[in-house]
Amino acid sequence: MKQAVRNVTIILIFSLVLSSCSSLSSLVRSQVEGLPSWVYSPQTRSDQVAYVGRGTDMVSYNARLLAYEDILAQISAYVGEDVRDAYYRELTTTNAIVDLNLSISNEYERTETRGQHQMYLLARLDANLLAGKRTSVYNEILERDAQIEVLLKEADRAYRANDDTSAIDLYLQAAILASQGPVNVKKHEVSNLLEKAQTFLTSLRFTLRDADQTKATVTVYVRRKSRLLSPKVLKAPVHATFQARNSLGKPYTDFLQFNTATDGFFTFIPYNQGLQKSGEVIFSVDFSRLREQISSVFDQETIAPILAAMDACRIEFPYSVSSPVTEKTVVAAIQAFSQEGVLLSHPGALQTFSEELALDTIPVVQLSLGTLELEDQLSELRSRYPQGGLALLGTVGVVRTEVVRQQQVVVASGRVQVYDLGTQSVLYDTKEVEAVASGQTMDAARDAAFKRFGSIASYLVSSFLFMR
Repeated sequence: MKQAVRNVTIILIFSLVLSSCSSLSSLVRSQVEGLPSWVYSPQTRSDQVAYVGRGTDMVSYNARLLAYEDILAQISAYVGEDVRDAYYRELTTTNAIVDLNLSISNEYERTETRGQHQMYLLARLDANLLAGKRTSVYNEILERDAQIEVLLKEADRAYRANDDTSAIDLYLQAAILASQGPVNVKKHEVSNLLEKAQTFLTSLRFTLRDADQTKATVTVYVRRKSRLLSPKVLKAPVHATFQARNSLGKPYTDFLQFNTATDGFFTFIPYNQGLQKSGEVIFSVDFSRLREQISSVFDQETIAPILAAMDACRIEFPYSVSSPVTEKTVVAAIQAFSQEGVLLSHPGALQTFSEELALDTIPVVQLSLGTLELEDQLSELRSRYPQGGLALLGTVGVVRTEVVRQQQVVVASGRVQVYDLGTQSVLYDTKEVEAVASGQTMDAARDAAFKRFGSIASYLVSSFLFMR
């Protein structure tokens, strides 16, 4: 009888081993470690999924929170997105997640000899709800991949049409889209998309032709560097940046916008007459909108190579424009008057006028004429300069004064005309120019107004002379 019982026991043990080796192993392990069997082998119904969360900390409450986080991390890994922010508060305060029909069904805590608390939590949840969550995320991934693929196909078409800047734009838009969540296709990963955009960027080159540095004109090409050919890049937006002075003589940085359009090039002509007469024009592909976009999405370390490649898409064009009247004598006289019409011995307007013209490479001889009548002035100049030249003759006077907030304000008005000394004819007239200035005293305000008039008048005269 005893032998029969032994045989039955052995058979049962072997049957158990054969039918559930892993369960037996988990059971043995849990018993050896002094843990409940569900820690390694949780039992669930066919419509459920189980996750065991583990947490260890010197404080029991903190160990419990870590166990909750472990459960959420496992759910996140399964569904393909981070669910912590969505469910952490609900799980830690209610021991449940309604969306997933999740509940904490078992828990076990023990304290080790070192004083650390170990917390184990068993979460059971609805398998269908969890699968549905995973399907939703997966569909988002598929949709994201499809949208990226559309952008890449558009980029490839643009590249084949030599529209490289549009191709760069599309690849960076694809990278921004890829940054919004996981993708299934390797070439759709952010790093690969940024690398491709960088390759296009580093292939861009500027070339200059028909440069005339004495007139600051040049034809600008944007090309794609390649092994065999260097095709012209079409539709590329380009900024031309240079230094200029405004009508008050203040320096500033100006830029003009160009586009290579369907020709792959454009001709630069300095339409701004305030262009400094010696300097350089910097031509750069305009990526300002793209820089702003990617900088708002990616950290600086990630996009540093892209930004550096954008910065490298430029070329400098040095120039030195010479005065168109270098071979002629240019004399200038500006007479200043008080509000009462009294001629003043005030050099401010003429001094500023001449200094500003000198900055534009127009040397001027300053004169003080002994007569107020224009005909007499021209006659005097013709006798002084029988070889001819240009005379810049002007008048300026105070037309109004007032006090504003304890400041003296002066309004001055005048004009300058350009005469050909040989023919006595007027070549150019600034018309009436008004200048307003303030100061602590009336004399200081008047001096500032006269100087401002001289600066404005020189700007207008210089613009005319360089257009000749």
